[in-house]
Amino acid sequence: MDKGWSLALVGGVVGGLVALGVAGLLLWQGRQTPVEQRANVNTPASPQVTRQPAGAGGARVATPTAVNPNQEQEAIALIKSLYQALSEKDWNQARLAYTPAMQNQFDPAFFAQFVRVTVQDLRVSQSSSGQWQLVGKNTYFYPNGDTQEEERSYTVIWQNGQPLISDSQFLRVTKPR
Repeated sequence: MDKGWSLALVGGVVGGLVALGVAGLLLWQGRQTPVEQRANVNTPASPQVTRQPAGAGGARVATPTAVNPNQEQEAIALIKSLYQALSEKDWNQARLAYTPAMQNQFDPAFFAQFVRVTVQDLRVSQSSSGQWQLVGKNTYFYPNGDTQEEERSYTVIWQNGQPLISDSQFLRVTKPR
């Protein structure tokens, strides 16, 4: 890849992330309390698992910054904007939410099989300087009307002042299809 193309790609990613950050700040402005967890639903013994290919791993490097309470809101807004883009099948916008390593694992074909995907009940499970781990409930809406709910974890890091998803892992099915 030549240097000009690389700079254009990085510029596009940074510009998109700035837009996501501004939108997230506007969305979460004035919120004082963290999102509360709803009661968990018991998992059946052997459910069908809907695995997201873009969650197998990724960089876990945190930029050294002080823990910032607004980062929690930015991390939540980033994940919600990702699922909005996925539901709209805006694959380019969805890719911007991920670190480059995660972008390479992103598979639009997985999400194309759903009419809509959502995330809710996002809550922080751990935080440290420049890195937040969150857990949320994903709902996958199939064309035939079926739904499946799963619990998934997300690691959000800050690179160049912008939040990016560096890892996402399937945890369990909470409501099978």
